[in-house]
Amino acid sequence: MDMHHPFGFEWGDLVAIFTLVGVVATYVNLGISHTAKDSNRAEFEQLTDSIAQLNETMVKVNMVLDSLKADRESTNRRLDKIEATSDRHDIQLARIEEHVMTTRKDNQ
Repeated sequence: MDMHHPFGFEWGDLVAIFTLVGVVATYVNLGISHTAKDSNRAEFEQLTDSIAQLNETMVKVNMVLDSLKADRESTNRRLDKIEATSDRHDIQLARIEEHVMTTRKDNQ
């Protein structure tokens, strides 16, 4: 191998080949970089849209949960009133039964 002609090329030819390889590598790198940025931008926009839709859905879910909570509280109040009424009726029924029993014993 001749020091003045490595690989059978002149030094100027080697510099030109390395320069060409460097330019092609830079161009490929730029192309890949731009493609990656565009892809990331599209994915980020899609993610942003998905998050916006999720936020809308969560607002609706919260509204439904608030409505269910109000309905449950109303149902609980009604149930408490029904239980109180039932307790009063049970007490009245017990008094009536006691009165009937004492009246029967007195009549016998």
